[in-house]
Order: sequence, then structure tokens, then C-alpha cells
Amino acid sequence: MINKQTGKISKLMLMMIATAVVLVGYVAFKKRNTIVNEVSSIATTVSETIISEPDYTGYGVQLMATRDITQAKQLMHDFARDGYSAFVLSTELRGRPIYKVRVGPYLYKSEAVAIKDKLKRRYPRNRYVKSSLVIYLP
Repeated sequence: MINKQTGKISKLMLMMIATAVVLVGYVAFKKRNTIVNEVSSIATTVSETIISEPDYTGYGVQLMATRDITQAKQLMHDFARDGYSAFVLSTELRGRPIYKVRVGPYLYKSEAVAIKDKLKRRYPRNRYVKSSLVIYLP
């Protein structure tokens, strides 16, 4: 049998538990949104980056070479959104621009090969991943 005092304590306990659950859910929601916003912000910044003169050396995984900058930026954005360090390298071939989408750079060839293998496992049907190359930039 529940008396008035026990009933008040039970209601108070239930309110505290409900408040805690709501608070934990709110914190998780805010944290998730912050992370999503940060990733979106990074992806937006990265998607606007095209490197014409690289300031790095090392290995990378080349996914595509195209004359279509929109296609190159879209592929770069897709991989950047999935957490890969993707970028577009702009060069010229016979006086016309060509855009190379790469993931990297990596200091060692073994790192680039491991990433290429990981990409092939993660995206088994992606035609750009299937034909990707490990490239060295001195």
C-alpha cells in the first residue's frame, strides 16, 4: 500500500528520471548535430578546393582523371563526406585542363595501397574505385 509520502517520492523520482532521459537525449541530439554540421562544413570547404600546384609529396590513390570539373568535384565531395581525405589536382594536358581526383596524400606506398584495398572492399561496385591507381608525387 502506498501512502501520501511514498506517492510524492515516487512521483518525484519518476520526474527526475524522465528529466534525465530527456536531457541525455537532448545532449546526444546536439552532439550529433554538431558533428554533422562540422562534417558538412569540412565537406563544403573541401569541395571548393582544387589544387593546381601541390605543396606535398607522397603517395595517393587516384580515382579519376577528367576534363569535367563538376564531375571531379562531385566525386571528391562524395569521398570527403565519407571521411576520406579527397582532393582535386588540376593540371594541363595539351593546353587543356584535366582534373584528377585523389585520396591522400600518404607518406608511404604501403599506406596508399592499404587505403586502395579498403576502398575496394567498401565500394566493390564503384567504377572509379575499381580502376583506381596508387600514384607517387615527388
